[in-house]
Amino acid sequence: MPDLFASVVLASLVAALASPAPVETVVPAPAPTPTVDSLAYNDPGMHFRAPDGWKRIQLTDAANDPNAKLPAAVFTYHGDRTDARTIVITIEPYSGTLEGLEVSKESELRSSADGTFVDRKSKIVLGNGMPGYAIKVSQPSGPAGHQLRRYDYVIFDLARSIDVAYIGRYGDFEDRDVEAALASLSVVVYPRPRR
Repeated sequence: MPDLFASVVLASLVAALASPAPVETVVPAPAPTPTVDSLAYNDPGMHFRAPDGWKRIQLTDAANDPNAKLPAAVFTYHGDRTDARTIVITIEPYSGTLEGLEVSKESELRSSADGTFVDRKSKIVLGNGMPGYAIKVSQPSGPAGHQLRRYDYVIFDLARSIDVAYIGRYGDFEDRDVEAALASLSVVVYPRPRR
């Protein structure tokens, strides 16, 4: 009998090992839905994220004026208060030099309103190493007698001019507020299509 018992156990063991194992059905977890960061602007050559507390303004199509140059993005801070501030990102094709772009932008700012004064311009380096210019401007803002303070970060990515303007009423913010708000700006050489 012991041989019969050993034979049955051995046969059962062989049968168990020879039969396919039960297949577990593994259902992959759904991929997380990417969240859209309403405070970010991204394209192949640049990244910017407005600080918390700012709001992105949704821009409408320029259907009524196909020649209108809309900004790439606009963000506001305290949009309904007297100390409101705005960040405007403008991107246009450009094929010159960074220095030529700075001269052109300064001229454009000077001619935008009577009484515009360029307080300061200086070379800057963004956090990722891309060079640019910072232009600090004072402009009259109308009959109320208030002046606007405007800071433009002007960058050339070898294909486009990029202007990130921080605008608000004179006296409502300091240089450090501008630097903090624009600290996330990074620009790289715009990728060219491969031939």
